[in-house]
Amino acid sequence: MSSSLFQLGRKKFLRAPQLEAKFTIKILMGLVILYFAGSFLFAGVVIYPALSKKFIEQDAISIINSFLVLIFTFELIIRYFLQQLPVTEIKSFLLLSIPKKRIIRNVLFRSLITIYNVIPFLLYLPISIAMFNDDYLLSQVFTWWVSLTLLSLSINFITILVNKNNKILASFVLVFIFVYVVEFYFETEILRSTGRFFDSLLAHPILVLLPLSIFLGLYFITFKFLKKNINLEGSLIAKTGVANAERYNFLNVFGPHALFLKNDLRLIVRNIRPRNIVLASFLFLFYGLAFFPSIEYQPEFFIPFASIFITGGFLLTFGNYVPAWDCEYYPFLMCQNLSYKQYLDSKWRLMTFAVLVSTVLSIPYIYFGVDIYLMILSGAFFNIGLGTWITLYGGLLNKQPLKLNVKAKAFENTQAFSGKQLLMILPKMILPVLLYLIPAQVFNSTLGLITLASSGILGIIFKNQILNQMIKLFVKEKHQTLHAFTQK
Repeated sequence: MSSSLFQLGRKKFLRAPQLEAKFTIKILMGLVILYFAGSFLFAGVVIYPALSKKFIEQDAISIINSFLVLIFTFELIIRYFLQQLPVTEIKSFLLLSIPKKRIIRNVLFRSLITIYNVIPFLLYLPISIAMFNDDYLLSQVFTWWVSLTLLSLSINFITILVNKNNKILASFVLVFIFVYVVEFYFETEILRSTGRFFDSLLAHPILVLLPLSIFLGLYFITFKFLKKNINLEGSLIAKTGVANAERYNFLNVFGPHALFLKNDLRLIVRNIRPRNIVLASFLFLFYGLAFFPSIEYQPEFFIPFASIFITGGFLLTFGNYVPAWDCEYYPFLMCQNLSYKQYLDSKWRLMTFAVLVSTVLSIPYIYFGVDIYLMILSGAFFNIGLGTWITLYGGLLNKQPLKLNVKAKAFENTQAFSGKQLLMILPKMILPVLLYLIPAQVFNSTLGLITLASSGILGIIFKNQILNQMIKLFVKEKHQTLHAFTQK
């Protein structure tokens, strides 16, 4: 049975449209996977000896144990946004005389066969080998590695559950971000206390039964959840509910742009995919935490790179799909007495508002120094003045309609992939780095900040001229866009 389902999945891939694009995506994914696999393996090999040398008076494994909660949290977030779940592929089998239990077991088994589940072998196994070479008993090392492997695999089932409830994921993220901030900036020991459990695994191997119980418990919870919710009626009939008829009259202050802004707000509130995108853009605010705490060890170009991400998360996620977000009613919009100027200007205002909100929320980065926040401000000016227009032009190249009530996963929209759209990523990433780095290297960092901010200010000053050129491009592509959005 399982082999038959695997064969059907393989045939589905080979017979799918846009097969060449899918193969291209698979190759790109393979390169990305190799890079991250190498990074995890390198970290697993290096981290234990490095900690042993730097913290001679402390046990290296105790330090690692204190950070395991953060590693598991990061893994959960990455899985939520990137991991493709095979759950949606079972609908066609519900019409056949195949026991539902067998289908669900196959789905759960397939969900375990994913690249994300090799983390215990790439990261934790090298650490375990280093522990064994450091005179730990084989039973201690094996218990520690098996426990972490079971917890990592348990996150696979948590991912399936939180995909059905965004509030659960948001609660996880907010709680652990709060714990992280309190732990490292208020000198408390919340995370270190959770690491004591992993320390106790070395002293009491019998405690491996707890991670095993968590793994088995989550397996049966997920099994029952799928069995309860996956059926012919629940899977194929659209969910019904009370429509949100909110008028959002407070947006009327924007005059003729209010109509488009209200549509965008309703789009985000009512549909799963844009809501997830907004959540993902919020997580970009914490991107700087990967660079700023150890800024003295980071290459100089990483700083403007990080500042662009902190305030430009909404641009990079939501803005890249304008006008594809409006694909379901785009022909209707084009039949109305509405101008492209109002349409594009409203999108610019929406993205500008998101950048301003991100800039305000990033004020805590002043903790790392005023220079860091000045860099974030300069990046915000760039995102408003130039980043918004680059994003709008990149969105014009994406003429693939979006499924608004389907969660976006990594490399899901293969038909939207094109060389032109890939090239549009480069100006967003490289241009701000060059605008800062060249003056900073030739003169000083202050001139680099001024140059980066000035580029955005010039974009704001010449907004109308850039908008008029953008209108011409959208009008030129109007009929091709309409044709693409009507294809199913």
